[in-house]
Amino acid sequence: MLNRSTNTANRVTANRLVVNAGALMISSLATGLLGLVYWVVAGRCFPAAAVGQASAVVSTATALASLSCLSLGGAFQRFLPIAGDRSARLVAGGYAIVCTAAVVLGTGFVLTGFGDRILLTTVERATFPLVVIVFALYALTDPILTGLRRAPAVATKNITLSVIKIVPLFLLAGSGSALSITGSWTVLAAVITTAFVFHAVRHAAARRGERGDQLPPAREMLAFQGAFFTMTLVSSTTPLVVPLIVVHELGTTANAYFNLAWTMCTAAGLLRSAVGSAFVVEASQPSADRPALLRHLRRMLTGVTALTVVGVAIGGPIVLLLAGREYVESAGWLMVIMAGTAVVETVVLTYFLIAQLQRRMRLMLITQIVMVIVTVGGAFVLIGPLGLTGVGLASLSSATVALALVARPLARGVREMAGEPSPVAPARPLVG
Repeated sequence: MLNRSTNTANRVTANRLVVNAGALMISSLATGLLGLVYWVVAGRCFPAAAVGQASAVVSTATALASLSCLSLGGAFQRFLPIAGDRSARLVAGGYAIVCTAAVVLGTGFVLTGFGDRILLTTVERATFPLVVIVFALYALTDPILTGLRRAPAVATKNITLSVIKIVPLFLLAGSGSALSITGSWTVLAAVITTAFVFHAVRHAAARRGERGDQLPPAREMLAFQGAFFTMTLVSSTTPLVVPLIVVHELGTTANAYFNLAWTMCTAAGLLRSAVGSAFVVEASQPSADRPALLRHLRRMLTGVTALTVVGVAIGGPIVLLLAGREYVESAGWLMVIMAGTAVVETVVLTYFLIAQLQRRMRLMLITQIVMVIVTVGGAFVLIGPLGLTGVGLASLSSATVALALVARPLARGVREMAGEPSPVAPARPLVG
């Protein structure tokens, strides 16, 4: 009877992990594909100048919104599962902080004149901070819903906006205005964000009867958040600096080849991240069977990584070939090397996930810094003699060095999770 009960609990655990991870992966894939469709339709319906201006406004607002979120997503995914009756206060506080940061960054961008090249009218300048606010709240709602174990709602939210924001492009095509593109996008995003913010707050408030005393002290939570925010700032260096190295060393044409290849690799990485996010949420539950979840994580990451390797190594060059023979000639080997890198990165990611659960962030942060240094430095050294293949080798080298750093702590962390006498992990020093 006991074995039957245990097996049933394990199946429920596995099903919840699969459902939530699957929802996040579907969300990433669908929004990526529909985003491509959106800009293709915009290009058909609006002048190229308007599309170019609108895309610059959207990408800038998205970047500022991401900064406004202050990497709170990681903390919500880790601590909301154990927040209990303090969930509503954490959610409301997170929204308030991010909204304030978005106001400051959006307004500052306008007042400092950085946006003069893309915000051409008074209306565009006046409304830009609102765009940043909407985008920031929209983005923050994803990890909040994930932390509340409402990952399918994340997919519903993102896919709904990705589909319906295409419709106004046909209706407003006659205006020929970039404001029609960004304005319709923002209005629809605001409506959907409002609906799902209420959805998140309602589910958080519904946990009033649950215990919230398992949260660590505020000091530890702030330290966790500070480490996550620092990691985000550090990791943003690679996508900002490496394209500049490519342009400087090989020119803008080569950067077009690199951008397409790197975008596909980044999209593949989002699938692994989706599995990781779902795992952290489920393993953070007070009643979580972490050994069973760890086994499910291993199987899911193995399958996703195998799919990634095939997609990047075989599908990637095919996509490059469709874009042009010069694309595959310049970036084909980059894709093959990045497929191998994905395998190593999956192992490193496993350590990162366990480190979050055990609240041991110091080595995780150091490893991230080392990876950025090796990637950027290696790309700078190797791109001259090896072209874009050098960037791939730099990335593979950074993942290999990271694996060497975390191999022993990973093995220890796996043993600890597999042999925990209690499903609730004891408090540990955050930066231990």
